[in-house]
Amino acid sequence: MNNRKIPKWTYDRIQEICNMVVDNGQMQINRRQCLRRFLTHIWLESEENGWTIITKRTIRTDFNALGRRWWILVKGKRMNAYPLKILPKLIPELEFHAGKAAKDSKKRKSDRWLFDPKRPIDDIGQLLLADVDTGETFDVWTLLKKTGKAPQHNVDLIPKSQYELKKREKQWLKGVSRGRMHMRFIEQLKEHIPMPYYKQGIRSLNHLYNAKAEGDYVTYDHTYKLTFGGRFYDKAYQNLPGDLKTAFRTGLLNYDIAGCSLACLNTLFARYDIDYRVDSALYQTIMEKSGLERKQSKLLVLATIYKIGKVTVGIQNGIGEDVYHWLGNNEAEAKKLLTWWKQQAKPLRIALGRLVRRIKRQHRKNCASPRQYNLYPNDIGLVLNLKQEKYERKDDNGSITYSKFAQNKGLLTHMVTGIEQAYIREVIRLNPGKICMLDHDGFAAIDEIIQPEHEFIRLELKT
Repeated sequence: MNNRKIPKWTYDRIQEICNMVVDNGQMQINRRQCLRRFLTHIWLESEENGWTIITKRTIRTDFNALGRRWWILVKGKRMNAYPLKILPKLIPELEFHAGKAAKDSKKRKSDRWLFDPKRPIDDIGQLLLADVDTGETFDVWTLLKKTGKAPQHNVDLIPKSQYELKKREKQWLKGVSRGRMHMRFIEQLKEHIPMPYYKQGIRSLNHLYNAKAEGDYVTYDHTYKLTFGGRFYDKAYQNLPGDLKTAFRTGLLNYDIAGCSLACLNTLFARYDIDYRVDSALYQTIMEKSGLERKQSKLLVLATIYKIGKVTVGIQNGIGEDVYHWLGNNEAEAKKLLTWWKQQAKPLRIALGRLVRRIKRQHRKNCASPRQYNLYPNDIGLVLNLKQEKYERKDDNGSITYSKFAQNKGLLTHMVTGIEQAYIREVIRLNPGKICMLDHDGFAAIDEIIQPEHEFIRLELKT
């Protein structure tokens, strides 16, 4: 064991998780103790990145009771289940990656567990500015006087073989001017003590590199991270809640792509000659039928799109569980709405299925070699490999196969995001130096921008 002490708030969280094991008989008490030892083990024995290697031998030797069926309390109901299978689904702080039992012992991979408990709000204290990780206290001006050099933009998602794309991406990012944080952000931040917003605010301040006070703004060097599909996120800005973002960018112009996913999807439908278009009035139709808010209706539609039109009439997990909560935990109303939506979404499901098939068919025609069949470039040139490990599945015989459903979901997201990001890059090209922060499908600008002409995509100015 490493010589590390478990913080009290983490130990309290372990105790809380163990109380999910119901009844007070000696057997259940022993099982709670076993679970407590297991959680403590994966906390103390974790590597720098938080993961702990757990072999089957470790489970059999030290935590053998975890392999049996237990009575566990889930959402107020008793459930008889195997704890090792159900815990990662119930507890947000627990994550599990199954290992591989290869015939070659050198290629075998052990199971990995991650226990990452979240520090409770009331444990942060009432200090004005406190780093949520170290507990160090400071004032804003002390922080801004630090002259930390911004790290290089992270484009490691692009393989080394795509050197020219990496070079092009870094060059394109030079068209975005220094970030800008309004002084009102600091005032807004202080009003949220000790809200969860405050934590995100401090983390954002920690990403202000080479910050300088210039009038009503603090300007800083960016550090951008490239994510799936080609999106870049400004680390000083991306994780802020909506109201803090508003204070952060006060005095700037906030642009977003109107109905971004629908517009990009319609672009793909037109490109691949699919006789179907998603109507932006779809959100309003759902709102009128169900009484949901626009944001909730949007989430329902997008969840359906990125599951290739699949709608499950169930409320145990996923978007079905969300609908259940949105409708006041009314199971009958939730299933009624999901049944209605499944029927309404049928044309969309058919169109999405055709779209994915045509994308694959056209890609194969353009490939110079079968070796490229699984490598799909999107509109910015970023390549998705459909033979990645995350798409692998084990069948009953232990053989490795690939989930077509997971591959299709990944491919559709990759292509849609590529269209979105190609448009953003064109906006940057037409407006050099005017845009100061990138955020998902939009950006903040210093001045009004020129919009590229596009059949489906347009930018809208938000307050």
